[in-house]
Amino acid sequence: MNLKTFIILSLALTVLASSGCAGFYSEGARKESTDFFLSSSPVKYASVNGIELGYREFGSGEPLLLIMGFGGTMDMWNATFVERLAQDYRVISFDNRGIGYSSDDNGPFSMDLLAGDAAGLLDALGIPQAHVFGTSMGASLAQVLAFKHPEKVDKLILSSAAYSTNGPETELLKNMLQSCATNPDLDPAVRKQADANLKWNGTYGHLPEIRSKTLLLVGTADEFTPPVISLEIAEKLPGAKVIVFQGAKHCGERYLPVEYSNAVLDFLSEG
Repeated sequence: MNLKTFIILSLALTVLASSGCAGFYSEGARKESTDFFLSSSPVKYASVNGIELGYREFGSGEPLLLIMGFGGTMDMWNATFVERLAQDYRVISFDNRGIGYSSDDNGPFSMDLLAGDAAGLLDALGIPQAHVFGTSMGASLAQVLAFKHPEKVDKLILSSAAYSTNGPETELLKNMLQSCATNPDLDPAVRKQADANLKWNGTYGHLPEIRSKTLLLVGTADEFTPPVISLEIAEKLPGAKVIVFQGAKHCGERYLPVEYSNAVLDFLSEG
């Protein structure tokens, strides 16, 4: 099989990110000078798989679904990142079940269940297929969505991706998830997210089943999901493109919104 993996090294700022539970989104986020606010779009609700998912929409055009990472809410996306994407696309963000505005049926979580919620949201909105951007745990869910519901995913963008939490490259991530899963002071939904990640069998064996054209974004300073993982994923995906941002940390779109959005927009505009 002929695989073409493009590695593009781009200049980026060195940034700081919190390493605590649900701390990927709490510090160091960069916002350009703009009057755009995520709260400018009202929260709407969709009935999905026996729960209510809270979501927001921005812009118009082809649909682009954003899947948030571990412990994060849709209000934690970088506003500049979303604003730039929404100039050309109908951007849809949502809270995973039990988080933020979304309800929970009090059952256990699994990665298949959470990915199924994303598929169900597209169904509820009458969207047969969308481009999908997932970050961190959201990148894992996006992979599951792409091989479990391939008809729903057009182009696939994975930021700070992992195909499993059980590998030498993800030891720091696994340790953080184990700490969160057993922390009684955390929100129960966050603990269940951690447990779902830890019990996940991963996508490595399923990666060749993904037919969506794929872009992987990662930073050289990403300690939770280092660049080698994105390269390993790309080797299993025909024609995958990898962009490595020098100095960027985990969930780099939080800290380099212009650079990441440019990469996404360029990729989506390709034939």
